[in-house]
Amino acid sequence: KLALTPAPGQSRQELDLSWNQLSGCIPPELGNLANLRWLDLSNNPLGGRIPPELGNLTDLRGLWLINNQLSGEIPPQIGNLANLQRLYLNGNSQLSGPLPRTLMNLQLDFFYFNDTDLCEPGDAAFQTWLGGIPDLRRTGVICQ
Repeated sequence: KLALTPAPGQSRQELDLSWNQLSGCIPPELGNLANLRWLDLSNNPLGGRIPPELGNLTDLRGLWLINNQLSGEIPPQIGNLANLQRLYLNGNSQLSGPLPRTLMNLQLDFFYFNDTDLCEPGDAAFQTWLGGIPDLRRTGVICQ
């Protein structure tokens, strides 16, 4: 079992668990790592939904969930990550539904959601927000 609690007097700021053949669901307890700035869970066979508890990581700067088997919608709590600069969701073909409008709270430099079944709200405000992201890889699908 992965120890997610730092030793007394320490804080964990980076957690890179990419390429580790981790399976099952993303543990909601990751949302308790308040000082976490970088979380990389890429290239594992992780499945299930993205836990809304990740929205508690308000110091997070980068979130990599690339090439897993995640499914369902993006929790709106991801919009609470006020310091997030990089969000990578690409390569999760079972992620579906509309991108949550709460993402407009974020000032992202990188946002990849290509190779998913996610759709973009088509209103001007959301499209303007997306257009302001310097490095954007998208599905190009507008929600019905």
